[in-house]
Amino acid sequence: MVGTFSGAFPTVNRLADNDTSHRLLYMAVAGHHFCLRLGDVERLLPLMQVQSVPEGPDYLLGVMNLRGEAVPVLDLARRLNLPAVARYALDTPVVLAAIGGLRAGLVVDEVQGVRTVPRAALRGDALFRDGLPPVLSAVTSSDGTALLLDALRILDIDLSGLSRPLALDDELLSLCRENN
Repeated sequence: MVGTFSGAFPTVNRLADNDTSHRLLYMAVAGHHFCLRLGDVERLLPLMQVQSVPEGPDYLLGVMNLRGEAVPVLDLARRLNLPAVARYALDTPVVLAAIGGLRAGLVVDEVQGVRTVPRAALRGDALFRDGLPPVLSAVTSSDGTALLLDALRILDIDLSGLSRPLALDDELLSLCRENN
């Protein structure tokens, strides 16, 4: 599955107060629901061959060659300090995300689609600001709650291997657990 989202949506991270709705890409990761702003997503790719990075952080699977550019590939579950899949298949989805000059492929368990949600569906924005978890908001719908990830925090990685995963506390994770 390869899709392209280019030019139609601005690449921004912070939620604008005057927006009436948001287009979000929903994903399943380690039994939890997450989403990204569609403007932070370049395309969806199948998992391709990655070259390992010696002594890189454990969430860094390696780098992939994308039209001559070395693009880091991150296991999003590991990046969020969640249990990761032991083995990856050729049809494992990769979300190619970019923001603020940062770009990486995010390995997820499942891409669940794009939804337009009203501004009112975003909850607790103030709880997630200023150095708290890599989350911009909780997004509620009839399907449950998903956590809107801060692409800038997710993609800002340290390749030295000294970088630690971005931890989400159990209370926050309980909001977006599948079957909730």
